Amino acid sequence: MNNSPVTRFIWIRHAPVEKEKGYVPDYDPNARYNASAAEQLGRVMPENAHWVISPLKRTRQTAEQVRQHLNHQAQYPLSEHIEPDIIEQDLGSWAGAQLADVWEELAPLPKHNFSFQRAETQPPNGERFADQCLRIATYLHTQEVRIAAEKDTRTHVMFAHAHTIRAVISHCFRLDPDRALSIAIDNYSRTIFDYLPPEPEGNSTLTPAGGNWQLRGLNIPATEP
Repeated sequence: MNNSPVTRFIWIRHAPVEKEKGYVPDYDPNARYNASAAEQLGRVMPENAHWVISPLKRTRQTAEQVRQHLNHQAQYPLSEHIEPDIIEQDLGSWAGAQLADVWEELAPLPKHNFSFQRAETQPPNGERFADQCLRIATYLHTQEVRIAAEKDTRTHVMFAHAHTIRAVISHCFRLDPDRALSIAIDNYSRTIFDYLPPEPEGNSTLTPAGGNWQLRGLNIPATEP
């Protein structure tokens, strides 16, 4: 067991979004407001954290919902920024389309038993989930290098999306993207990872058999502390 300092990432899926029945949600819809869930999240926000927010409206609005319910000054972020690299999968022409039309296009394609798409499914003019996984892996690798160089042990609160968080899990556990699509990630939930940087070559006393990411909580409802 390694007792070295770790860097915590708290991934929060945004609030539910406004959508029209029978249609795929638009790519950038507004978030709905659940006062109870936002209040519960506000109560459990860590102190002296760095907030990282996807640029889409639903994540920015969710961050503002939570901000309204912070209990004391130390919970306000020490710093925050908008991060395009953690944006949600782009469904291209399917965003805002009628569900019946999308299901018709998907009918001849390989099926997934827990998702409407496979990781290799190509939305017209959009992004495959497999490509999103590669994008998120690149982002996390950049963070791993930065954390090791800066010895950054701040907590990072990440306001993001369901598929983004599934892609994070895929990277941290080297999980096949199709398997990652089977993971439930609910609105307002938290998924928590700790990152343990590798020890300098020659100084390591342990074999990193478990990888460098430890899962501390998966899909934790806002109602749980």
